[in-house]
Amino acid sequence: MTSPLLSVDQLSIKSTDKTLFQDVQFNVHAGEVLAVMGPSGIGKSMLSKAIAGFTPETITVSGDIILDGTNVCAMPLLTRTPQQRVAFIFQDALQALNPLVSVQSQLCLALTSRRTTPTAQDKTTINQWLNKLGFQHPQQILPLTPSQLSGGQRQRICIAMGLLGQAKVLIADEPTSALDPVTEQEILTLIHHSVKQNGMAGIVITHDLHSAMKCDKLLVIDEGRVIAYGEPKACLLGSSHEFCRSLRTLIQ
Repeated sequence: MTSPLLSVDQLSIKSTDKTLFQDVQFNVHAGEVLAVMGPSGIGKSMLSKAIAGFTPETITVSGDIILDGTNVCAMPLLTRTPQQRVAFIFQDALQALNPLVSVQSQLCLALTSRRTTPTAQDKTTINQWLNKLGFQHPQQILPLTPSQLSGGQRQRICIAMGLLGQAKVLIADEPTSALDPVTEQEILTLIHHSVKQNGMAGIVITHDLHSAMKCDKLLVIDEGRVIAYGEPKACLLGSSHEFCRSLRTLIQ
């Protein structure tokens, strides 16, 4: 079996006054999507930020985060190469996009790492990816700023930025909580499709059990530790933890 694209081992995350996570371990292979669940308020978003490399200065991260063969645990975001960076989709993509810069310039920067004015070839590449992500007329949205797009369109642009930047890992942190049900399903389907078609490793942080059950693996965390991990239904049925028991009542 091939090595996992993302391997997390003995990962601990601590703030100045408490331990948020202790000895977290999981693997995600190319083409797989891992769902992460747990009670509200336990810091699941901090786990994703630790993998991406942009935790606050008050947070200490230790252990191993092996991304495509390189341990990036001690590497802040700005010190990573484009291939060592993670494509990140926030609850509201406005957090990830520059509100003052056109969509075209931001996509060009993601593609080239240095330019915001695209060449003819850059435009062709950007248009091709936007077509794949459901934009039938990409030239209409390229001059716009993020605030002029819908929530679903902004999420698609964030996915496009990750694909253009050749990211190996796509992390979606509650990506559909601000979207209507129809757009929610479209974005989740698009995340799964993008991961599988482009050989990425995907992580979806969610409170939605229905969405989690559609993923290849499920990681359940409570009180700072992994309480279940594996194929979604099997790991829930095999755990005696109270939180997993509460989730089981929703699938039986």
